[in-house]
Amino acid sequence: MKSAADRVLLFSSIGHGLMHLMTAFYAVIVLTLAAVWQLPVETLLELYAPATVLLGIMSLPAGWASDKFGAPVMMVVMFLGMGLSSIACGLVPTGDTLALSIGLCGIGAFGAIYHSVGIGWVIRTAREQGHAMGVNGLWGSAGLALYGVVPGVLITLASWRAAFIVPGVICLAMGAIVAWQAAAGRIGDRPMPATPGVKAGRTEFWRVFSVLSVTMALEGVIWQSVMFGAALVFETRFQATSVLWVGLATSMIYVISGFAQYALGRRIIDRYPLKNTYVAASGLQVVAMLGLAVGNGYVALLGAIFSAVLSAAAGPVENILIARYTPSRYHGLGFGAKFVVAFGASPLAILLIAWVRKTTGSLDLMFLGLAVTSVVITAVALLLPNERAVSIAVPQPAPAE
Repeated sequence: MKSAADRVLLFSSIGHGLMHLMTAFYAVIVLTLAAVWQLPVETLLELYAPATVLLGIMSLPAGWASDKFGAPVMMVVMFLGMGLSSIACGLVPTGDTLALSIGLCGIGAFGAIYHSVGIGWVIRTAREQGHAMGVNGLWGSAGLALYGVVPGVLITLASWRAAFIVPGVICLAMGAIVAWQAAAGRIGDRPMPATPGVKAGRTEFWRVFSVLSVTMALEGVIWQSVMFGAALVFETRFQATSVLWVGLATSMIYVISGFAQYALGRRIIDRYPLKNTYVAASGLQVVAMLGLAVGNGYVALLGAIFSAVLSAAAGPVENILIARYTPSRYHGLGFGAKFVVAFGASPLAILLIAWVRKTTGSLDLMFLGLAVTSVVITAVALLLPNERAVSIAVPQPAPAE
């Protein structure tokens, strides 16, 4: 029998994977839509910008609702909402960009629930926070890996409509399962346990959150630029004509980064100071951005993989810092505020990709600019408080806590 903590980690991790799959797969689907609807890729890509706005700003009310109604309830809402929205996207009439944009907004709005709810839920109930974040991150990276493969396979075997509808149906099924487990009292929640070696006062909270507000916003631009720009870079530099091949190349990025995040959670995050890990990951992003900016096809692929691995190291550190320095009763709001900042930068990345590609015909200048941005992130990250590394083991929560 799995413990309550194990079930929480399982359901939250599945949610992490589905959320990343369904908020990113449009980057691959859009390549086929452009051909079928006879519209420019840039025009269709811009339809997703409002969804990315909602993916950011809806994190805050989702976090508030989590504090009020509980994480399990909000996870059910997320699964059902994303599933119905994705199915709606798959049923829009050909060429109806308004209906498609509305459906994509639904995916963004309900997808916003995950990070403000699911991440804190895992950290509060975990026996080893770094390890749990590694497992959870592995599932999230699996979702990102599949965002290239799943639509590529479904489009090849069926159509672009299937690429929306099939993941939507899976999401609805997961919502039903989590609702059943919550009603049976087999999953629950708990307050955040105290962390040895960490002084979590008001001053420390504002210091951490102020620093992370800057770094997360800028990292959000880098993350979304790689997520939505990599496929376009590969299509150009590999001169690929198959959407499936581009999807597979894109998926490779997140397969490797997922295993890296799992290893980092077990070997680094629970053992070494969080600040040191965060600063190192931020600084090395410069190399990754340069690879995407000036490298050939294979160097660009390595740069994208390296960038995703570094983000896999930085993301869990941010989450654990937020969890440790935010009072438990405001965890949902704390994570909601974090992801408003992190995902609030997404529309800028989407519009930046479209503008730079229209203006220059490539994304080289954008990634050069992001290399400079990485230097800024590293400098700001140095302002985080120092804390000694501690390996944390906390009691398991009771199933209905």
